[in-house]
Amino acid sequence: MKEQKPIVLVVEDEADVLRINARMLTRHGYTVYTAENCRQAYERLENSAPDLLILDIMLPDGSGYDVCRKFRSTSDNPVIFLSGKRDTSDRIEGFTNGGDYYLTKPYDPGELLAVADRLIHRHFKERERLTTIEKGTLVLDISKSRAIVRGADAGLTGKEFALLLLLVQNEGKEISPHELYEKVWGVPSVEDIRTVRFHIKNLRRKIHAENADDYDIVSVYGKGYLFTTL
Repeated sequence: MKEQKPIVLVVEDEADVLRINARMLTRHGYTVYTAENCRQAYERLENSAPDLLILDIMLPDGSGYDVCRKFRSTSDNPVIFLSGKRDTSDRIEGFTNGGDYYLTKPYDPGELLAVADRLIHRHFKERERLTTIEKGTLVLDISKSRAIVRGADAGLTGKEFALLLLLVQNEGKEISPHELYEKVWGVPSVEDIRTVRFHIKNLRRKIHAENADDYDIVSVYGKGYLFTTL
């Protein structure tokens, strides 16, 4: 984690929830900015670069997904979605819209703090490893969280890149979906493994794994996934 206080932007239209979360995060060493709607969130993003974004999805003047997309246009820092929607499809929608974690209401504020701490820690720990990994026609630029395939940016999301990096760093080793979730999402695996399967599917498509001559991401029945060079 950075030496200076991490900056968190909390976007929440329920005044009591916003106050509780802001007070808790401030007490635990974060610099906290707040917004009660999309308009205020956009203004905050124009004037600050949060290390973490905590977003309510249902806002009075729009969707937290819109705010996340705006944030994602300039930053790969972690995003936590807060929502009363509990279905798996809602969680998947949160991940596809750029979220790193999806917390359903009502939730324990202590859980929110634990998730925030873990995501911040893992994100900036990974950033410290400024290097490049080459696997044939696949190049991982870790400093920019980019995968280059035959000279072109694969356009990976933050989670897709983190999955690819973990698999490449453990080349030839099978990693279970639960372990992938815990290490990439930064919290214990309590989610349906379809979340990991969904991200792996998109990752393979973007790096053209099926058509590559020198690498692949292989699904091993009953064990998990592994990266291999051919």
